[in-house]
Amino acid sequence: MSASTPSPIRLVLIDDSPLIRAGLRAVLEGYATVTIAAEAGSAAEGLEAVMRHRPDVVLLDLRLPDRPGLAVCRDILQRRPGTRVLILTSAAEERTVREAIAIGAHGYLLKENDGASLVAAITRVAAGHSVLDPSIADQVLSLMKRGPEPPHGDRLAVLSGQERRVLALLADGLTNKGIGEKLGLTEKTVKNYLSNIFDKLHMSNRAQAAALYAQQSSERPGR
Repeated sequence: MSASTPSPIRLVLIDDSPLIRAGLRAVLEGYATVTIAAEAGSAAEGLEAVMRHRPDVVLLDLRLPDRPGLAVCRDILQRRPGTRVLILTSAAEERTVREAIAIGAHGYLLKENDGASLVAAITRVAAGHSVLDPSIADQVLSLMKRGPEPPHGDRLAVLSGQERRVLALLADGLTNKGIGEKLGLTEKTVKNYLSNIFDKLHMSNRAQAAALYAQQSSERPGR
């Protein structure tokens, strides 16, 4: 490579779906400006890959099997401050976007984007810019106008009604299968709900979430 030709952007890809990782690899391998240094299907594997390969950019999904993606983002930024994190997810909820920005993610992109848009976003993030998916730009402007949420009060207010129902059954000691039977959901859907709940509450396991639910329930008027 000549001195005038910039080195490819080194990327670590973290997504729990082998199919999605294969698709992203197939797309990105068509661009000489990006090279995939490593890929991982879990938070633990992803953090290990980041520390070992020291990428320029981490492409990070928020739904991972062992830890919430937002917690992984926070860890990466703490351990490798020079690494840029671009969230690539299907989650477009306002509060998730808010939390990702608050943690310090350098970009937030939805998986519906095509290859050219993805590479353009990776390039901008690697160059020190921030990137937001056009479909959520209005949400972010609205968040900025409203300002930060108050730190106190009902921490469960960030959850949707169905997420609260899932959490209540979790706090009652039900397994994913039991929760699914109660609510008419598949185990995979329950797992996705729990992943979202852990992300929104900044927690990493069932015990923490159940304890918070019990605490918040006991503090409500009339309890």
